[in-house]
Amino acid sequence: MPRKQLSSRPVPSWLKNLNASSKFDRNVVLANSIYYPGSNIDGGPLQAYGGFAHSFVYVDYYCDKEAILTNLPCIGGYEPVFIKEISRQELVPNASNEIQFENSDFFRSQPYQSIAELKRNAKSHFNPRVNPFCIWSVFQRKARTSPSHGPERFSILSIFGEGVATYDSIYNSNCVCPIAIIIKGADIGFGRNWTLFEQRGGVFERVVMSNTVGIPKYLFTWDRYDPTGRKGNEMYSDIDMYWEKYTTEVSSRNYLSIWTTDCISHHKE
Repeated sequence: MPRKQLSSRPVPSWLKNLNASSKFDRNVVLANSIYYPGSNIDGGPLQAYGGFAHSFVYVDYYCDKEAILTNLPCIGGYEPVFIKEISRQELVPNASNEIQFENSDFFRSQPYQSIAELKRNAKSHFNPRVNPFCIWSVFQRKARTSPSHGPERFSILSIFGEGVATYDSIYNSNCVCPIAIIIKGADIGFGRNWTLFEQRGGVFERVVMSNTVGIPKYLFTWDRYDPTGRKGNEMYSDIDMYWEKYTTEVSSRNYLSIWTTDCISHHKE
């Protein structure tokens, strides 16, 4: 089980008294959340960062609704306060920006391939059997579970969507910012990803940096993220596998490595 890597904080006031009839407030749910693209149903972040953060946004374009609804009630030591669907209009009432793509954003693309062709190829990675959805769930720690197990309450948004476009839609378009992004496991090949999330200058970094209200305080990353250039992964020898501003290491790898930046502007916790 991953050890806690960051200090716990009190349950935010907006979360304390939620019940099944509570209205979804996208701004409070999204602000200071942890964003996890390519998440599948990975429970590791809840164990490692639950308490530091109380709101998690899981995004995947292959995990189906049935798998999510089956696994959510099985989170150890917790019981659901509610689990319900959220409409696109509730989540993204404003039109998202048009993302500008470059040929190099698409892993191992060829110079002769058009952006339109590359985008069509990228869409082929989506699970074709699933219609887009968003599920909002809030969990309460069971009465007999020790407080050391995790926070008293936390929220999860589970979204069927592509990681880059979803970030732009839910954060940039709503003028809110997460406190952290997880870059882990969303790989090309069997991971079905079309781009490298940690690519320096890549589309994900550009979208995150373009948010007018600020950028996340942290990146939580797997081994492949490498500001030092020492790891020498042959598969990505021609690609810088780190974001320009996130090169200050806060915590070496326990569950994930934690990187921050001295260039944060506007972000408010």
